[in-house]
Amino acid sequence: MKNQDLVDYLKECGVCLFCQLRYLKARGNEYQNKQEYFEKVNVLYEEDSGCIEYAPTNKKKRRNVCPTCLDLFSDDFRDQLLLSISSTDIGKYDCDGIVIAMSIPIILQLRQLSMWYALIDKFGDNVSLDRTPDVSLKEAIKLILNPTICEKLKKSYDINNGLMVTINLSHSQEEEGITRLEKLNNIVNPRKRGEKYEKISRSLIERKYTPARVSSELFKEIFDVPPLISNEGLKFDSISLLGPSVYVAGRYRKISRKLSHTPWVLNGERVMDDSIEEIINRNIANYFCSDPKKVNFMSSGREDVDVRCLGAGRPFVLEIPNALQSSLNSEKARQMEDNIDKSQKVSVRDIQMVKREDLSHIKMGEEHKRKCYRALCQIGSVATIDMLRKLDLQQGFEIQQKTPIRVLHRRPLHTRPRTVYSLKASVCQQNKCLIILDIVTQAGTYIKELVHGEFGRTIPSVASLLGQPIDIVALDVMEIDLDWPPSISV
Repeated sequence: MKNQDLVDYLKECGVCLFCQLRYLKARGNEYQNKQEYFEKVNVLYEEDSGCIEYAPTNKKKRRNVCPTCLDLFSDDFRDQLLLSISSTDIGKYDCDGIVIAMSIPIILQLRQLSMWYALIDKFGDNVSLDRTPDVSLKEAIKLILNPTICEKLKKSYDINNGLMVTINLSHSQEEEGITRLEKLNNIVNPRKRGEKYEKISRSLIERKYTPARVSSELFKEIFDVPPLISNEGLKFDSISLLGPSVYVAGRYRKISRKLSHTPWVLNGERVMDDSIEEIINRNIANYFCSDPKKVNFMSSGREDVDVRCLGAGRPFVLEIPNALQSSLNSEKARQMEDNIDKSQKVSVRDIQMVKREDLSHIKMGEEHKRKCYRALCQIGSVATIDMLRKLDLQQGFEIQQKTPIRVLHRRPLHTRPRTVYSLKASVCQQNKCLIILDIVTQAGTYIKELVHGEFGRTIPSVASLLGQPIDIVALDVMEIDLDWPPSISV
């Protein structure tokens, strides 16, 4: 089969220039350099080829609709598409990238199938029965429409971080096409009693309706081969916009001993008026999106309500879907940090944009990093040198720790091995019955239970090492051994 013969037949059927290129298996920029590609494959190039004119009496001539793409790749469709996108609130998204998701009606797929059968009838064994003869519409949209849309909107194509533009298309012949396909389906795949009905879908067509599975004679009993020229092109059902998900990281210091990590609600009532998550969210998320409730707050571990987090702070990330902003300058980041500091409960540093793949640092820090604590503890007598020696364990030790009773409502009951890397004790100068413990442990260790032992549920514990009861009066997180996100120089 010569390429010229193929194109001549496609012209007879009224196929547009872009669809001729699809059946010639054009790729990439070859759709933008049409004449060059036609010459390359030894086909005579005609700019208006495939455009059959329709001219009722006393009416202006107009171009008929391509029977295979229903004018999906025509200039008129492209102009309408750009106008429709421009009519949305796309201007509120500050996003350099864009990605197009186009939902096409099933009738388009049926027309590709019909043309496949037509090519088999015309060219016989030169056309495969199980491999489609054209570049798929999905691929062609990427190669033909996407570059044009990006150029006109002055945006780059960015499948990972671009503004998602979802376009739903329809056609007046859709219902009729599905009815015909259901008729064919009942013949080809008759249902047995009790067998579940398989809904008509694009994947069903791709799996079960190829010339290798359905004879040409049977297909032509129900569908027109080749597909008839339509007087109507595709219609726009809807266009929706979805901003990219962006990720904002930083480190927070918790200054208050009366602040929960996340909103604390008990029996439908707020126990505390605020939380770390809410303070950070309302000062960062509102800049990026219109619905902060959908923002996901993540951190490398968490503190109890009465525990402070000092030092360089604890790494956190906000996952913000449908973001209106996709960038953050240093001035705005600094302003966010200052606003959070005004709460006098939380202080934040190093606010910055990060990539999705960087979120692995957060999970890594929850279990596999070292964390340094300082605990003010009370004993029942004056501290002695012997007590301090018992608690001077610079080489560290291993413990077995059951899930604390206080968190069993949200954690499964397990006995977890944990490493205490070092333990050092000193006496509080203001009160000799108070001991200051500096503890370096594996992330995921429950420090309060490590100290008092919780009725033997943590073995060994500081209490068992000391040989007497001991309890925490105050606890601070001093350092989290996770060098992320990177420090920002002021």
